Amino acid sequence: MAQIFTITANTAIDHVIEVEHLGQSDNLQARSSVEFAAGKGVNVAKTLESLGCPITALGFVGQDSLNLFKQLESQYLKTGFIEVSGRTRTNLTLIDTANQKELHIRTPGYCVTPEDQEKLIQQIKSLIRKDDIVILSGSLPPGTSDYFYRQLIEICHLQSAITLLDTSGAALQNGIVARPYLIKPNRHELAKLVNRPLMTETDYLSAARSVIDQGVHWVVVSRGSKGIIAISRTTATFIRLHPSPSTPLCSVGCGDTLLAGIAYAMLNQYDPLETFRYGVACATANLTNLEPGRIDKEAVPHHLNRLTMDQLKLS
Repeated sequence: MAQIFTITANTAIDHVIEVEHLGQSDNLQARSSVEFAAGKGVNVAKTLESLGCPITALGFVGQDSLNLFKQLESQYLKTGFIEVSGRTRTNLTLIDTANQKELHIRTPGYCVTPEDQEKLIQQIKSLIRKDDIVILSGSLPPGTSDYFYRQLIEICHLQSAITLLDTSGAALQNGIVARPYLIKPNRHELAKLVNRPLMTETDYLSAARSVIDQGVHWVVVSRGSKGIIAISRTTATFIRLHPSPSTPLCSVGCGDTLLAGIAYAMLNQYDPLETFRYGVACATANLTNLEPGRIDKEAVPHHLNRLTMDQLKLS
């Protein structure tokens, strides 16, 4: 039976602090402070675990941070992280509860050696099988080239696996060359990819079509509270929640939860539109939790009932 794997080359520790009236004083008292093992692929894995779906999380973890990531292990979530020298980076999120604003601060982390990369490559070759779904998520750490995800996708394809890519910049541009089944850029990442602003629906469709012409089957553009546009060679569908969710706790990880929901639906052979609807419902469920990826499975059907879909006209 097919399985789902996540690959997070640049894992992270999410440190979330809640304060009131950020920026109005130089001496603030935190309302809460929590740390989570994270990184985009790790958030995907946590969502799949929340859905009761077996998932194996692969990637790199700094040896000084390994214990936090070992704690992810559960009935559904298995890990196979490769330990590298140094510390996993920290992503600090300051949440202004009074004004519903977020401030994100990212710190540097470990550097990956060629030997570390070869270990991951050999691990992928030994674990990935035909029809497995492999999700490659996040930025690339120092020590890797912009071609690293491309290399991993090509290896997965040799194993006849299905690849989903969620990254940005040069890593995305080079990864597309290996023809992943799906990419999930936000509007800024897609605009940078095609090197032009995206102002209208026609702009989005034109940009996505230029990617699809390179061999990608689906381009799923995440647009935050405005929903997503799922675009293939023959269809384009706008999916959003109505009404928009009120008073979200934290938006961190919603894109990862979207991708997890898509992978879950693909594994269970949903049709394409239901697949993307399920992804949006999962992303919406993520808004009500401080920890990215930890969603309430029972809330997903409720959000599914609040989605609207519009078919966009292809020129």
